[in-house]
Amino acid sequence: MACRAIIGYRLTSPREQPETMLFSSFNYLVFLPIVFGLYWVLPNKFRKMLLLVASYIFYMSWLPKYGLLLFGLTVVNYFLGLLISSAEKRKKFFLTLAIVVNLGCLCFFKYTNFLLDSVWQGLKALNQTTGIQLVNMSQAPVYDILLPLGISFFAFEFIHYVVDVYKGSKPMKNFFDFALFGAFFPSQIAGPIKRFQDFSKQLVHPPVFSTKDFNDGMFLILQGLFKKVCLGDVLAQLIVDPGYANPAALGTMDAWIVFFAFTFQVFFDFAGYTDIGRGSALLFGYRVPINFNLPFLSANFLEIWRRWHISLSTWLRDYLYFPMGGSHCSPWKQRRNLFLTMALGGLWHGAAWHYVFFGCIQGVILAVTRDWQQFTDKHPTLSKMKPTPWWHWSAVVATFWTWTVLLVIFRAPSVTHAFQMYERGFGSSPAGEITTTFFNSTLPITMVAYGLFCAIHAWVEYMNKKELALPAVAMQIANFWNQSVPMKAVTYSAVAIAILAYAPGHVQPFVYFQF
Repeated sequence: MACRAIIGYRLTSPREQPETMLFSSFNYLVFLPIVFGLYWVLPNKFRKMLLLVASYIFYMSWLPKYGLLLFGLTVVNYFLGLLISSAEKRKKFFLTLAIVVNLGCLCFFKYTNFLLDSVWQGLKALNQTTGIQLVNMSQAPVYDILLPLGISFFAFEFIHYVVDVYKGSKPMKNFFDFALFGAFFPSQIAGPIKRFQDFSKQLVHPPVFSTKDFNDGMFLILQGLFKKVCLGDVLAQLIVDPGYANPAALGTMDAWIVFFAFTFQVFFDFAGYTDIGRGSALLFGYRVPINFNLPFLSANFLEIWRRWHISLSTWLRDYLYFPMGGSHCSPWKQRRNLFLTMALGGLWHGAAWHYVFFGCIQGVILAVTRDWQQFTDKHPTLSKMKPTPWWHWSAVVATFWTWTVLLVIFRAPSVTHAFQMYERGFGSSPAGEITTTFFNSTLPITMVAYGLFCAIHAWVEYMNKKELALPAVAMQIANFWNQSVPMKAVTYSAVAIAILAYAPGHVQPFVYFQF
């Protein structure tokens, strides 16, 4: 029994657990207004404590005992941060200890079964090759470990904190401020990955209620819910999940609809989560980092990783790529650094080889992209073609198509399954049920409507950034919108009704919860 308690486990995904307080759940839509009302009613000196308590309630609504894990890591990193800052001779020792503790927790909860299974598969292959029996078990030992929600995100935040303190940043002296940094519920479960220097400044200067922050926050929350519920969830339930569940039933058109559907699903799902988190933070006067910046307009893979999951890509750059030497080394070492950074970034996403494979391919493409840019910059003909619009937009289309194809590896449960999907997409067979389902659903309408909204919104922001005057009609509409509270109330209510009307019967957990 003792041995079984140590090596007989199964890593359980949050997807398999009872519904927690998801941003898109009814529970959260009750929780958020209550915390918001109490926050602004209470005297300022109690507000941070309220947010801290609310953050732990939010996290422990999923599984109370893992609140102890978050609190334990908070205590350890708080005191190690102080020791790193004050120590003169043992800074590196305390830094190493902090990194080992954070990575140790992350690896135990997330990668134990992956490592055991990989070792077992290797021994099994060696057994078959050499005939030497190295394992007696018919299957790999499996630990019954429940992956804590958000551990990949708050572990990276704590590592960033101790590393930056080691480099000379001042530690957070107030324990409750530091605890709020680690537990802040708008960014707790799936990021964005915060930088403590930015967050601590907001704790020093207490927020003052702002009508603009409230309006912007409500806008982001409703936009995020629309992305998640009306677009991401519908794409998942009607197209993506059925398509990946049965590749053999897919025609060529079906497969490509599934490929592109997942590209948009994961964007709407994760960007929707980020919007709701940023909007929730704004309601309390706090700002968390932007995580997406029109990634599908990227002209190459270097650019897409500056626009997609920005807080993760900058973390990988600052705490993996740069320490390995970054670009301040030989060309081959630069390529190696890119490859290793993205391979580890792939592993961060999940304990499976297809995530590692996805990261490795990203690393190769980034290295090739950098070499291609250097080549075209020096080429007498290509250097003149690069600034032209047709070159740029051709690159945007090629980048988006390649990104979509590679995401099949990310979504499929295994590399073998991914190649089954590719076989359907690059084969030749008649369209089937997926194509019919897509065109008979609300998706074409809602996606086109959202695309038009994004185009108009981007145009207005561009005009404002360039300090160009909007057309008279557009200016009147903008002024009326900014000044009319009833107009905003009616619009927000209409959007909320539309979300309820177009929402599928079951709201799915956010994709990045499993990471």
